[in-house]
Amino acid sequence: MTSITLKNVTKTIRGKTIFKDLNLTIPSKEVTVLFGSSGAGKTILLKVIAGTESVDRGRIYFDSADVTNLPPKKRDVAMVFQTFALYPHLTIYENIASPLRIKKLPENEIRERINEVAELLRIRHILNKMPSECSGGEAQRTAIARALVKKPKIYLFDAPLTNLDYKVREVLRSELKKIFREVNATVLYSTSNPEEAAALGDKLVYIKEGRVSQIGAVRDCFQKPIDLDAASHYSLFGINTLRATCEQIDSKKYLSVGSLLKVDVTGYELLKPGAEYIIGFYPHDIRIQRTSVTVTQLPVSVEFLENMGSELVIVGNFEGTPIRILTSNIEEIHELTKLKYVYIPNEKILIFSKENRELLMGGLSNG
Repeated sequence: MTSITLKNVTKTIRGKTIFKDLNLTIPSKEVTVLFGSSGAGKTILLKVIAGTESVDRGRIYFDSADVTNLPPKKRDVAMVFQTFALYPHLTIYENIASPLRIKKLPENEIRERINEVAELLRIRHILNKMPSECSGGEAQRTAIARALVKKPKIYLFDAPLTNLDYKVREVLRSELKKIFREVNATVLYSTSNPEEAAALGDKLVYIKEGRVSQIGAVRDCFQKPIDLDAASHYSLFGINTLRATCEQIDSKKYLSVGSLLKVDVTGYELLKPGAEYIIGFYPHDIRIQRTSVTVTQLPVSVEFLENMGSELVIVGNFEGTPIRILTSNIEEIHELTKLKYVYIPNEKILIFSKENRELLMGGLSNG
């Protein structure tokens, strides 16, 4: 398979700089998630790699081959878009066959490849239908099948599940994970959904305003975000934050939030008495019952509950600051309205600089 390397790539569109001197390497045979908010430049980056957008400056390499000036058809790349982009006048079979017909492959090989991917994506029963007769999920499966049937060096997925309803999205996400394992190819998958990123990716590239802000294993990035901005995007429900002041009390050192919360940070020399910091913790990391791990107890008053189906969001308040808590204990919904305390595992507490909002510490080990 093929690695992708971008060296000092600059791209400007209508006077707006999308990337400036961007350097990035996408490893071979891995699923790399290109993650970031809408407008971060993810789609343009995929198009630059595919060759449908040129670069103003810089070079693009597939392995050691310079493909910067190669047209799309010579790059051996398949791209799946957010919109289904099917030929409306062709059957599903002919839509999938279209890239193979361009290559002038023998009809028996075309039929064999189509049957193979149709089986994989469970769309054999719609091969004779027209796109207008298909559901959104079936149309997107067709678009994915058309990419897979090419058996290219590189697959590019531009937020392909965005326009599907929730249930279809869940099913297709699970199937894509299996497909990525089976094709054993280089995959670059763009999304702004942290659940998709966590479910599908081996490696994460967080793009912010056209630059690579953080790169690493998905799990590592989510557990230790580079800064508060990244942390707020790595969870569907954002991140809870509290302003704290470091205080020395006798031989102990604490991060104090008002009079009701003191987080023991004794032994952490990076944190200086008198300085201010931001404490962060994800809604899904909060426990509604004390556990065996070392925790920080947080007093809360519950304001309301949001039933998300399989999960429940508890919206509470701590000294005027909203606190969001995610739990799957839906059957205890009436009891949850009476919560007085929640518990944050110390290993899940993140501490950020107040000045530049960068992560200083990811997880505390003491009580």
